[in-house]
Amino acid sequence: MPNIPLAAPWPGAIWLTILSGVMFGVLGLIAAWTDESLLGILLSALVGTVVSSIWLLISDSSNRSGTAVVFLTLVFLPRVFFHLPFSWLMRWLVDKIQNRRYGRSDIPVKRWTPAFVSFLVVVALGTSARVSEAEEQSLRRMQQLIEENTTITTRAELPNSLQDIRGFVENAEGGYSFSLGANPDALPVQRPIAEYGEEEPFVIVRFENGFRFGCVFSPPYIVPACIDF
Repeated sequence: MPNIPLAAPWPGAIWLTILSGVMFGVLGLIAAWTDESLLGILLSALVGTVVSSIWLLISDSSNRSGTAVVFLTLVFLPRVFFHLPFSWLMRWLVDKIQNRRYGRSDIPVKRWTPAFVSFLVVVALGTSARVSEAEEQSLRRMQQLIEENTTITTRAELPNSLQDIRGFVENAEGGYSFSLGANPDALPVQRPIAEYGEEEPFVIVRFENGFRFGCVFSPPYIVPACIDF
C-alpha cells in the first residue's frame, strides 16, 4: 500500500528489518551452537522470549507499562513455546547442511535444498501477513476523508463521521500516519452493532503536531465512527 502512510514503530521500517534479521540470526546461532541439540533449542527459545518481551515493553506507547509487565509475565511460558518451532527449524537446517555420512559430504544441492525450501515457506507466510481486505478498505477510506477535509475551516462543514473529533479543524494539518489498533472496543464511541465474527478495523490517525484520533469502521466500512482520544 505505497500510497497509504502506514506508521512504522521506532526506529523505522528499514532499521526494524535489519534488527529483526540480526536478532533471528543470533537466535539461530544459539540454537546451533551447542553439541546437544535440545539444549540449544531451549536456550534459543528462552533468549528469544526475553528479547521480544523487553522490546514490547520499550515500544509500548500506551502508558500502561505496569499492566504490560504483568501480562508478559503471565504469558512468558507460552511465548517460549512460540519460539520453539523457529529454534528447532534452525537446528534442523544446520544439521542438514553439516551432515556427513561415513566421513563423506552430500552434494551441495541436497544439503542446501531444505534451507531453500524453508526460505520460500517463510516468504510465503510473510506475504500472507498483510492487512485484511476490510482493513485495506478502511485505510483507503480514512485517507480519502482526511484529504477531503483537512482544508475545511469550520466544524459545521465536516462530515458526520468527523463531527465528534474535537480540534480536527484546528489541528488536522501537516504530515500524518495510520496505525491499526487491536481492540475497537477501546475507543469510546458509539457505532453500529456488527454481527458476530464481523471484522471492525480500528484506525488510529496521528499527526506530526501530536494531534490524534481514532475511527472504527463497521461493515460496510464506508462511514466510520470517530472520536479524539
